[in-house]
Amino acid sequence: IAGLKFNIVNIIISALVFALGDDYSLFILDGLINEYKTGRKNLSSFKSSIILSALTTITGLGVLIFAKHPALRSIAMISIIGIASVALIAQVMIPFLFSILIKNRVQKKYFPWTAKGLFVSVFAFCYFVVGCILCTLLGWVLYLFRPFARESVKLFYHTIISKYCWSVMYIMGNNKKKIINSGNEDFSKPAVIIANHQSFLDILCMIMLHPKLILFTNKWVWNSPVFGAVVRIADYFPVASGVENGIERIAERVSKGYSVVIFPEGTRTVDGTIKRFHKGAFFLAEQLNLDIVPVVIHGTGYSMTKGDFLLKDGSITLQILPRIKPGDLNLGSGYADRTRQVARYFRTAYTKLKSVSETPAYFRERLKYNFIYKGPVLEWYMRIKTRLENNYQPFHELVPLKGRVLDIGCGYGFMSYMLHFCSSERIITGVDYDEEKIETANHCFSRHSNINFESADIMKYRFERYDCIILADMLHYLQPDDQKSLLEKCIGHLNNGGIVIVRDGNSDLEKKHRGTVLTEFFSTRVIGFNKTSSLGLSFMSGDVVREIANRYNLQIREIDQSKYTSNMMFILKKEKDPDYAAV
Repeated sequence: IAGLKFNIVNIIISALVFALGDDYSLFILDGLINEYKTGRKNLSSFKSSIILSALTTITGLGVLIFAKHPALRSIAMISIIGIASVALIAQVMIPFLFSILIKNRVQKKYFPWTAKGLFVSVFAFCYFVVGCILCTLLGWVLYLFRPFARESVKLFYHTIISKYCWSVMYIMGNNKKKIINSGNEDFSKPAVIIANHQSFLDILCMIMLHPKLILFTNKWVWNSPVFGAVVRIADYFPVASGVENGIERIAERVSKGYSVVIFPEGTRTVDGTIKRFHKGAFFLAEQLNLDIVPVVIHGTGYSMTKGDFLLKDGSITLQILPRIKPGDLNLGSGYADRTRQVARYFRTAYTKLKSVSETPAYFRERLKYNFIYKGPVLEWYMRIKTRLENNYQPFHELVPLKGRVLDIGCGYGFMSYMLHFCSSERIITGVDYDEEKIETANHCFSRHSNINFESADIMKYRFERYDCIILADMLHYLQPDDQKSLLEKCIGHLNNGGIVIVRDGNSDLEKKHRGTVLTEFFSTRVIGFNKTSSLGLSFMSGDVVREIANRYNLQIREIDQSKYTSNMMFILKKEKDPDYAAV
């Protein structure tokens, strides 16, 4: 653009420009990552340093612009244009892309983009769009060249749509699918099928179940430029028209063996909570004397959240519940009463399915997304740590699903977040003396009012009353007197029925204890993830824990967690319970 020509000298200067551009971009990205990791606002200092560096370089080389020799002037021009360009790119483009791909998304509680997530999402979307276009073309061809009024042609078209939706769901290999059909429902008999609604994927899940299904769709789906034509050609019903205004048309399709699919909530939910059921589906079932088939859907809301395009790794489960006959008075007599009774029955079934499905392993990816882009070492540590801990499944099984939980020595908060994901009714406080770890834990996008982290010396920390206190791999950082004092303090701040979970190396197991000492050496001395005092580590004897438990009249259980280390888990329960026998 400037009419400059390369020569042997300014080519060398160009290499310098590119090198400075790399450095500027890395400095800005480092500042963005540090801010994203801990929330510390230090990006402005990075930008100021880059501006000063750029001005110094431009001044030093740009003075050659006054030289009379064209080669020297070209060096100056390339330096001025190049340094200004790379400085501008680093100052503007890097933060812009970081905001679009990561920062702005997590502010909305969406997961940040990754290369894999972007590829999978774009591929699935393109596959879906192409399939919709082909189905639309096929529908018009069948409509024009073979009378679409023939039931065989309509059934053929519905079969194509059903198989296509099945292919869309199963081509998404990053999502596991499971259909629970204990009653062997085959949808051969017409019915009103109701399902909860969390994601656009729910529509595909329902259509793939059987060809002879008619969906009730909202205005957005009916008018969609991508698949609206398919919906209209397939005789789906616009819910905006009102159920009572389309009974004759629906009855005609039912007489041909078709079932009707309705999402009684009317809209998608963001948090997975099942909203109030509208009465339309139950009114229709009463008017046409049809069975009701509830289908409980779990996992679609996580895999593709409402309002988001990212297709996350996960698992989708469909549970087909037994038919509810028109004469079954156990779930209400009239359609209004039946709406309330079936909604209650549906929520109970969903809660049971959710409790079975939402194990710590289910939330592993959610935890991972909270710690990516916070440094590769931390991400690696999180992956290895959670895998070695079996995603904290043993702790999840022991910690009460409801109540106040104190996690002492929480580190970056991996376990605290996992326990909270598995039960939002756990009010969790994590405490650690490492301020940087606490800042990182507090700056995760999944954190909200029921999970908090504090940096403090635990010996000076002001305790409240708790239903569970966790001391996982932290007592050996204290000296023996402090260990006993802290354990007694925890016991004194338990609610009735509360438990203290102690997991630490048992120095009594001499052979296995060598493995524990070795792992702690790597953690504190080699990798440096954990800090120790000048006094070093001090591992506790299991006899000390038993003696304290007996002194305070606590029930105690012991669980040996490892084959190669001396890590033992001691569960101390405050209230006597005949069924809580010591092991």
